[in-house]
Amino acid sequence: MSELDPNYPVMEIAICLVDYAPLPSGHERALVGDIVAVRKPSVGIGVKEAKLYLWLRVEGVEDGEFPKLVNYIMDSTSDVIYDKRRYCISLEKLKENYPDFDIDLALDQDTIYQPFLLLDDDYTFILENDVQPFQVNGLIYDKITGDYL
Repeated sequence: MSELDPNYPVMEIAICLVDYAPLPSGHERALVGDIVAVRKPSVGIGVKEAKLYLWLRVEGVEDGEFPKLVNYIMDSTSDVIYDKRRYCISLEKLKENYPDFDIDLALDQDTIYQPFLLLDDDYTFILENDVQPFQVNGLIYDKITGDYL
C-alpha cells in the first residue's frame, strides 16, 4: 500500500484489565492497558476473555501497522524482554475521551463489563447499525518513544 493510498481497516483489539506478576526469570507480563491481541472483527469472545480484557473495535491505524501493536519491548543488544507489550491504551485516557466509561467496573474481575462491544447471553457481540469503530488516533501510547500514535 502506498503512502498516497493508505488502507485503514476496522480491527478489534484487546486491552488487558489485570496486572500479571513478573515471571521468575524477571520478564514482565502484561499490565493493565497493554494491547495483547489484534484481530479482524469477530462475532464474540469467551467468558474468561470478557472478564480479563476490554475489547474495542477500532480504525485509524494502517493495515500493516496492526500486527506491531502486540510487539514486546526488547533490548536490541541482548534480546532480553523488558516489558510484555510495547503499546498500550491507558484506561484514564479512554475515560477522558469517553466519559461514560467506568474504570472501576472494567477492573472488577467479578463483573463482565464490555461497554464498547456489547455482549448477549452467549457472549456474542451485539452490533447496532449506528455503532462506529473507535478512532484510535491519539489513544495508543508507545512505551519506547513516549508518544501517542
